[in-house]
Amino acid sequence: MPELADFELRTLPGLWRRYAQMPRQLAFRARSRAEAEAWQSALRTTLSNLLGGFPTARPALDSHSLEVVEEDGFTRELVVFQSQPGEYVPCYVLVPHQADPPYRTVIALHGHGAGGARALVGLAANPAEAEQLRTLNTDYARQLVRRGFLVVAPVQRGFAERMEAPPLRDDSKPLWPSSCRAVAVNALLLGTTLLGLRVWDVMRLIDYLRARPEPLVAGIGCVGLSGGGTVALFSAALEPRITCVVVSGYLNTFRDSLMAIDHCLCNYVPGILRYAEMADVAGLIAPRPLLVESGMRDPIFPIAGTQRALEALGPIYALFDAQDRLAADLFEGAHQWSGAKAYDWLARWLG
Repeated sequence: MPELADFELRTLPGLWRRYAQMPRQLAFRARSRAEAEAWQSALRTTLSNLLGGFPTARPALDSHSLEVVEEDGFTRELVVFQSQPGEYVPCYVLVPHQADPPYRTVIALHGHGAGGARALVGLAANPAEAEQLRTLNTDYARQLVRRGFLVVAPVQRGFAERMEAPPLRDDSKPLWPSSCRAVAVNALLLGTTLLGLRVWDVMRLIDYLRARPEPLVAGIGCVGLSGGGTVALFSAALEPRITCVVVSGYLNTFRDSLMAIDHCLCNYVPGILRYAEMADVAGLIAPRPLLVESGMRDPIFPIAGTQRALEALGPIYALFDAQDRLAADLFEGAHQWSGAKAYDWLARWLG
């Protein structure tokens, strides 16, 4: 007589088989640049819809400066601007002292971790935050401005100052608090996604940048680690005003990362695997410059998956004759920011 242990009772093996058998309808198959551009257009439309779509009307920015502080080598300003009616985004603006305008501009996006955008500009609230900042090298906004870039670092939805009130927040891990789950599930009930809302905030941040008084170069860079890398990738895929990208601790395959390892709900896009893998999404950035950072010991975005994604990206950039605009920094480290190649990369492509 058979026993219960003789039967497969789990769900994931069946879903993984479905993944392996499912033809992704908008996977990259182009053989000419014209076909590649048509593919990009179709996938962008589908991806926008999967994220929940974006508003057709943009409310007034209604921006306000809340604080101006002179730091060593730069000015740090805290501002807010309106992203959607009645919803405001706090943002640090770092203006370098030793650089001549027009400024090379970079959007720096944070992920999970204590402090949100504060960590990116080097502001730790306590010794534990300071140690996390040092270990993960997360003050990359401050590192950028000290290299002469004008940097904007917004607070992303669900983190730090934008967390929801209890009980719609997870404070069980003091160095990794967020309201991602609460915001994500509420968004899903309304037919949108937390990732889509974060991408929209980046689009509105570019509107705000263009309204500021400082002279800026034409291009805009975008960088991010972990959840910041997620938003940087999807924002660049859908926002052509972003002209140079550094994605750190994220680019992978969905199969090797999100399907195989427990991740925050803010990473998931309903139905995306019917159409594309992560490398296809990254292919929407081509031929714009893309640098991929990944730690060889990253436990949540395994290096093997990153290498597979880079292999899939290669033919896309080759078809655009842009092989020199795709690069990687696969460094000896874990889930952290490197920067070893990023700053020269941004300087090269932002002019």
